[in-house]
Amino acid sequence: MHTLFPSGLYGITPEWTDFPRLLKAIEQVCLAGIPTLQWRRKGIPFEQACEQAAQVLTLCQNSGTLLVINDDWKLALHIGAPAVHIGKDDGNILHIQKTLTQTQKSLLIGVSCYNQLSLAQQAIQQGADYVAFGAVFPSSVKPNAVTAPLDLFSQIKTVVSNPPPVIGIGGITLQNAHQVIQAGADSIAVISGLFEQDDIRQTCQDFIQLFKQNNHD
Repeated sequence: MHTLFPSGLYGITPEWTDFPRLLKAIEQVCLAGIPTLQWRRKGIPFEQACEQAAQVLTLCQNSGTLLVINDDWKLALHIGAPAVHIGKDDGNILHIQKTLTQTQKSLLIGVSCYNQLSLAQQAIQQGADYVAFGAVFPSSVKPNAVTAPLDLFSQIKTVVSNPPPVIGIGGITLQNAHQVIQAGADSIAVISGLFEQDDIRQTCQDFIQLFKQNNHD
């Protein structure tokens, strides 16, 4: 049974090679009550990825945080993570669903749709649990990313009735996050704006507060 993808802050782990430092930072955002965390760690052997991601999963389970594995749905299934995020080169959503049916397992599946409304419509038709648009602002993590205009968040809700959650990503900080939320994003994905700050836990709480304020506006 799929759980609904939570709205609010969606943290994505930075590419730090120091795993104990990264684990400590993840612990801070979990303590702050982050709804969703994506484990994004490229270029390490599968066995090491499993070992590290399993530790992150334990932290997330203990705090009620939804853990999303970036790219690798096989890794997600291997460690028992509840969700995976795929881009255009990470596999086909229908193929993943077929494997899930065959193995009697379930995964929430999120899909990168960049700046293309048609990709989002296709992903939703295929059963995506959320879709992501970005980069909404210039991103230091992906400086060459396409630019996704903020009106995509309202457009998708006019062309698709009752769409799944829509996420904004790319260059989001505490200073500009309100623009993405007010444009209609259900969730905002943040890397540097969260993990590269002096007080990660406080920054996380401040992001969470932005959503609370918007809900009361």
